Amino acid sequence: MMEYKRITVNPISGAMGAEITDIDLTSGIDSETWIEIQDAWANYLVLIFRGQDLTDQQQFDFTQRFGKLIPHPYVKGIPEIPEIFKIIREPGESYSWDGFYHSDLMFLKKPPLGATLYAKECPPYGADTAFTNMYLAYETLSEGMKALLDGLEGENESGNPEKYSNKYQSMEELGKKGAMGAVHPLVRVHPVTGKKALFSSLAFTKRIKGMTDKESAPILSYLYEHSIQAHLGCRLEWEKGSLALWDNRVCLHHAVADYFGEVAKHRRVMQRATIEGEEPISIKKYEAMQAK
Repeated sequence: MMEYKRITVNPISGAMGAEITDIDLTSGIDSETWIEIQDAWANYLVLIFRGQDLTDQQQFDFTQRFGKLIPHPYVKGIPEIPEIFKIIREPGESYSWDGFYHSDLMFLKKPPLGATLYAKECPPYGADTAFTNMYLAYETLSEGMKALLDGLEGENESGNPEKYSNKYQSMEELGKKGAMGAVHPLVRVHPVTGKKALFSSLAFTKRIKGMTDKESAPILSYLYEHSIQAHLGCRLEWEKGSLALWDNRVCLHHAVADYFGEVAKHRRVMQRATIEGEEPISIKKYEAMQAK
């Protein structure tokens, strides 16, 4: 981890996450600052930039520096920039759109590399987003469980596409598409760090390839409960003008559904931009790549 001179980095928890201050994302980011942002992201996995006043185009431009942006397969983006879509909860709505811990769009052949989420409107407190570190989730498994998982693949499914938009009054469905699915290793290797991470969530991982649903369930349930332990994660408190950036390859996240009392009286408007990823690399494939 480098010494940061261009940005101020304040860790959120012992496991992951950091608040970034003393930077204005609306202005040009020079190469030295960009190197520090990338280093902080690699080390903390989740960054939240406070006090930003971004236009839609500025969110797009900042996010695109990390890679090509892709639209959501089931929800319409904003008219001018379809790669950005809004997640809106109107006052009185209590449904949490992503209540399960998950990695975004695990049912794609190339799940996203990461994403940014920008707070346009939010309650004065509550409605946080929780994250968990899947490097640590893997590292804290027993050697026996690691050996069991080596080589196993999960079958990931989107389920009913209507669940992505029909629960919120203000989200518009992107036509009528069928369900999607993809098979990925339960343990993936990060292409940059070379570190191993669990890649499984009950939100999308429905079974282990070669096993029945019933046979898979105890293993997948254990991995999920193990992964979401509080000491492996962090929690982001939102303020208007905060922009979060996370590595979707090695994090699970979910919206905390504490929409009661004063919190439920307020509108919450978030904008997400999603970065295109690559096919997850298995341990076997990574070792073969290293041997060349």
